[in-house]
Amino acid sequence: MTRSGTPVSVINDIGVLRDVLVQGPMCSPEAGMGWGGERGVDPASRQHQRMVRELEAAGVSVRRMDVLLRSALGFADARDWILERRMTGADHELGNAGCDIISWLSEQPAETLTRCLMEGMKTGDLPSGFERVGPSFDENSHWLLPPLDGVMHLRERFRVIDGGVVLAQPKGRSARANTITLATVLNFAPLFDQSRFEFWLSADGADRSCPPVSGNDIAMPGDRIWVGAITANTSVQALSLLAASLFRQDCSGAVFWLDLTGTDCACLDDCFLPLSRDCMLVDENLLGRANSFLVRSANPGAPLGIEPCRLPFLDALAQGLGVKELDLIDVRHQQPPVSQGLRRLAPIVLSPGRIIAFEEHQDAFRVLEQHGIEIVAAISGGALSPEGKGPRGLVSPLHAT
Repeated sequence: MTRSGTPVSVINDIGVLRDVLVQGPMCSPEAGMGWGGERGVDPASRQHQRMVRELEAAGVSVRRMDVLLRSALGFADARDWILERRMTGADHELGNAGCDIISWLSEQPAETLTRCLMEGMKTGDLPSGFERVGPSFDENSHWLLPPLDGVMHLRERFRVIDGGVVLAQPKGRSARANTITLATVLNFAPLFDQSRFEFWLSADGADRSCPPVSGNDIAMPGDRIWVGAITANTSVQALSLLAASLFRQDCSGAVFWLDLTGTDCACLDDCFLPLSRDCMLVDENLLGRANSFLVRSANPGAPLGIEPCRLPFLDALAQGLGVKELDLIDVRHQQPPVSQGLRRLAPIVLSPGRIIAFEEHQDAFRVLEQHGIEIVAAISGGALSPEGKGPRGLVSPLHAT
């Protein structure tokens, strides 16, 4: 059968980037953009707009989460699906009015409902007739629908791996709201009609029982080669379920696990980041302190075979990638300010060896160029990343080849 619909597939982290999902700091779905009009004049919006322009200039199709959500909310079943899940947990406060409020919200224009779901809605914003049904409605500070938290940083919450989608399941009600909203986009937005992909770790991407996993703890340095990190945000159980899903159809690949729980490394991206087919930005000091494991499966559906790596992780990875030796940009071999620039670089990889970075990390550019890495664009990012990290986390690839 001929495949139709928008391709949703990422075979590795250093392929040619074709399609991405982003969200600007402002919700402006009617403008078809992640910013718009007078609302888009703040520094973060301007910097995000510049990033999108550079992606599009590089031939990447850029999809905006608020625009896709608005398109999904044109359908009654999508409205019911998201409202039932987003309002869960508020029922004890709403009492018998809960169903009436959900019905009222479902009747709002898609544009209005999109803003409510993304920017939040307080009980004081309800029309007259609702305010006397419960004491909480007299408090304008009470959120009926809390705003989405950290909405720009999509990569940690949403990853496409091969032909499957992984939605992060972090703790907290606000984090769960992000996951439900992303799942609504993927399930109901017309862009994905007839796109063929599956949800991994849960049935629809909004299952409460899923173990925690972060997109920043998953790397794909080569075809059928995956690296997962055990951290405070990603559990062994989640990586096991993910490995089983990857091996379900094809057991020719290999999964590496790195246990970073005994290090001061917050996520895999902070110590291991592929830039090209054989060039990796690493912190060997941190990697050397992490226990590494090789995960295999002999047959689809068979139990996973997990064993400690017989070689140091980077040597085992080179062997798995079929290269004699990796070209390593090791942070520990650089002096400040170059080392700080490399640690916070976190670029967007457009294709092997070609990146978009923040100009705040220009101290590291010379070293990158010495290793054959081309900085396609250097953009200002101070307002987009308070922690100083690069733009990688602001973009979640939908399709890369």
